[in-house]
Amino acid sequence: MEAAGDGTGRFRGRLDAAAGSICSATDLPLTRPAQMMVNDWERIVVDIGSSDESTIHPANDLLIQALAIYPYSHLVDCWESKLEKDAEFIRQSEKGGKCIFLLNNTFDVLQMVRRQRASFASDELASRLTSMIERYKKSYLDECWAPLNRLNLEEFNAEFLATCNRQMTWKVTAELRYQLRQEIVDFIVPPYEVSLSALQGKGKRLLGAPFSLLRQQIVGEKKQKKYYHTGEQLEVEIRGLFEG
Repeated sequence: MEAAGDGTGRFRGRLDAAAGSICSATDLPLTRPAQMMVNDWERIVVDIGSSDESTIHPANDLLIQALAIYPYSHLVDCWESKLEKDAEFIRQSEKGGKCIFLLNNTFDVLQMVRRQRASFASDELASRLTSMIERYKKSYLDECWAPLNRLNLEEFNAEFLATCNRQMTWKVTAELRYQLRQEIVDFIVPPYEVSLSALQGKGKRLLGAPFSLLRQQIVGEKKQKKYYHTGEQLEVEIRGLFEG
């Protein structure tokens, strides 16, 4: 977007001017250069574009640059609002997609804050970002995986596979990917194994069938037997998620 590009250049100039004139104390009023920088930043963040082809929002880098000069909480408020608005637009048709978009970008900013080790990387900011990440994780689990725990085992198998198939190629940053996989395992596998044990107590022993068999049944091949997978098999499938 051309206008956003021009605005970004003006913003970088204002950053330099603000750097030489503002105080590091966040409870003091903004100087004129700093206020101009903040105003420019807010306009750019509102106008800047993103796309469903990109995991990381371009506003993240601008936030870090601005916070390095002036650790102003309203900058984070504006960035968070922009992310949530774009998430609604970009991932509106994907169940759980909005949460993944927000998780990727919040985690990205938290990692940049930790790498900078600058004055703006305060415990308060890190705590805020961490709380956001935990909130988005909970929303993701509640939206995508909690409904599965309310299904009977026959319904669970088909819905579990459908959910994994949808999310197999989603893009998730490396460290966050491993965290999410483990949280899904902890959320899904123990309740499933409890239900499985109860079923085995009724004499059902059709365990350990490969997921390829269930995939064949779902696409229309004749269903002859009911198969129930082990908790270990579920975990293997989950650990293949987010390889996009």
